[in-house]
Amino acid sequence: MKVLLMSLNSKFIHTNLAIRSIKKYYETYHKSPDVVLEVKEYTINNDMDSVLRDVSKGEYTHIFASAYIWNIESLSLLFSNFSKINQTTKIIFGGPEVTYNAGEQLERHPFLDAVIIGEGEQSFGELLENMVKYGDALGLGRTRGIAYRTCRNLGAEIVINDPMPLIEPLDRIPFPYDALKSFENRIIYYESTRGCPYSCSYCLSSASLGVRYLSLERVKSDLTVFLQNNVSQVKFVDRTFNAKKSHALPILEFLIKNDNGITNFHFEITGTLLDEDYLCVLKNARPGLFQFEIGVQTTYQPTMYAIHRPIEFDKLKHICRALIEMGGIHIHLDLIAGLPFETFKRFLKSFDDVYDIGAEQLQLGFLKILKGTLLSQEISQHGYKIRSQAPFEVLSNNYMSFEELSKLKDIEMLIEYYPNSGKFKHSLVFFMNKMTLLPSDFFMKMSQYFNQNDYFSSPIGTYRLYEILCEYYFSIYGESDLFKDLLKVDYYYARLKGQRALFNYVEIPNFNNRRIDILKDLDFVTLHFGDQSKEIGKHLLKNVAFITLNYDIIALIKNGYKDVDMQPQLSVIMLNYLDMNQVKMVDVKMVRFL
Repeated sequence: MKVLLMSLNSKFIHTNLAIRSIKKYYETYHKSPDVVLEVKEYTINNDMDSVLRDVSKGEYTHIFASAYIWNIESLSLLFSNFSKINQTTKIIFGGPEVTYNAGEQLERHPFLDAVIIGEGEQSFGELLENMVKYGDALGLGRTRGIAYRTCRNLGAEIVINDPMPLIEPLDRIPFPYDALKSFENRIIYYESTRGCPYSCSYCLSSASLGVRYLSLERVKSDLTVFLQNNVSQVKFVDRTFNAKKSHALPILEFLIKNDNGITNFHFEITGTLLDEDYLCVLKNARPGLFQFEIGVQTTYQPTMYAIHRPIEFDKLKHICRALIEMGGIHIHLDLIAGLPFETFKRFLKSFDDVYDIGAEQLQLGFLKILKGTLLSQEISQHGYKIRSQAPFEVLSNNYMSFEELSKLKDIEMLIEYYPNSGKFKHSLVFFMNKMTLLPSDFFMKMSQYFNQNDYFSSPIGTYRLYEILCEYYFSIYGESDLFKDLLKVDYYYARLKGQRALFNYVEIPNFNNRRIDILKDLDFVTLHFGDQSKEIGKHLLKNVAFITLNYDIIALIKNGYKDVDMQPQLSVIMLNYLDMNQVKMVDVKMVRFL
C-alpha cells in the first residue's frame, strides 16, 4: 500500500496539525512494512490542475484528505477530476466538514470511498492495519469510526460503522512535529486540550462533550522543543485554553520563565475566566510573547442566551482593559454578525461596545451555519437564508437583511484596512476624536465615502490607504498639514520606508551628519536604548528613523489628540525599531539640529 495523507491549507504560512498527528500516531502504534506513508500540504490558492498532476504522479493506492469548511469545495473539485483519470485509488476524507454528515457526503460525492468520523488517529491506524490484513472491502467493514460505500456505483449501500472511542489519556498522542527548521516563517499549530466546556449553538465544539487534557509534564516537554528551535509562532487550537485554571496558569508561567525572546504564543481564551492570579503572572510576560483571542460575539443579552453563551460583558471589558493597560499582550476580540435576534441597529451597539475596549484587533465575522451545530437545527425558526457553497455564510435572517449585512461587510473591510492593520495608530484616533461620532457611525460614514469613490471595487495598496484617509479628512475639514504630519508619523511608525509625495519634508542643514552625531552621544543612546546601547553610530542608524514634522505631534498625543490652539512648530522625532514587538518614539529637541 502506498498512502498519501494530504491537506489543502488556507494559506502557505499555515500548517496542518491533524495529518501530522495522525501520521505520528500510526507510526507509533500501527506501523507496517507493507505501508509506505507520505504527507503533503498544498493550499486552496494552488492551481488545482497542478495539484492534480502532482497527486497523480504519486501512484498512491489510498489518499486521505483533511476536509474543512474552507477547503471542501476545492477538495471536491480536485477529486472529482482525479476519479475521471484514476478509478482504482481509494479516496477517504476526514475532518469537521464531513464528520457530521458522513452519509450525505458519500451520497453527494461518487468519487468518495469512505469518511473517517471524529478523531482520526485511531481510526486511520486501525483502518490501514485491517486493510493490510483483510483487503480494502473487509478492512473498511471491520474499522470503527468509518462510514463507507460498498462500491462506487450509483445507489450503492452506505454503511456507518460503530464509533471509535475517544483517545484516553490524551498523552497517548505523540508529539506531532519533527524537522522544525522546515517550518521557518510558518505558523505551528498545537493543542494541549481537546473539547470545549461550553455549548455555543453556532460552534462545532458544542457537538462534543467534555474536555480532555494533555498532562502538564507533556505540554512543557512539547513547548520546550518549540522554544529550543526558536519557531516564530505557536498557535494553540484549544477551543478554550483557560477552561481549567490549574492547566492554563502553569503553562503561562512556564512560557514566561523559559521565554527565548523570539517565539510568540497565541491562545483562544474566555476573558471572564481570567482573574487576579492570571494578571499577576501575565504582568511578567515579555511584550510580544502572548496573543489572546477573546470571543465576545455579541453584547445583546437575548442573543447571548439564544446561542447558549451568556457572558458578563462588564467583567469582560474590565479584564480586557487591564490586559491592555498592562501592555505587551496583543488582544484580539471577535464579533459575529447574523446571530439570532440581533438586528442591524443592535449589532452596531455591540460593535461600539467592543470597539470602545481598545483592543489591537477587532474581527468582525459573519455567521456560518455549520453542520452538526445546534444552530443548524434552527434555520427555519430564524428564517436563515444561507449561501449554497462553503463556507455556508448567512445571507439574511428574520432580523437582518442582505443589504444590512452588506453594509457590515463594508465596515469589516475598513476595519481590516485601518484599525486592524496597526498602520494608522495616531491619525485614526485623532480623526475619530475630531468627528465625535460613535465608532459605528464613523465607519458607516467612511464606507459611504469609499462607495461614492468606488474604492471597494479593487484591492488597495498600503500607501494608497494613507492617501485615501487624507483625502477623506480633507473632504470634511479642508487641507491640514497637522493631519499630514500624523499620517507621516504613522507611516514610519509602521516600519514603512521611503519618501512619499503625501508627506511634508523640511530641509534641515547637515541633517544626516547631525543624526550620526546624536547616535554617538553615549548618554542619549544609553537613555533610549538601554542594553542595546553598544550598537552605536552608523550601525544603530540602520534601526532607527529620524523624521521632520511641522507640528509637535508627541505633544499632541500627550494632550489626548486635542488640537485646540495647536500652532506650527518645527520638530524632529526618532523612531526606534530595535524591538521587534513595539516601536518607540523619541522627541529629539530641535536644538540638537541647530
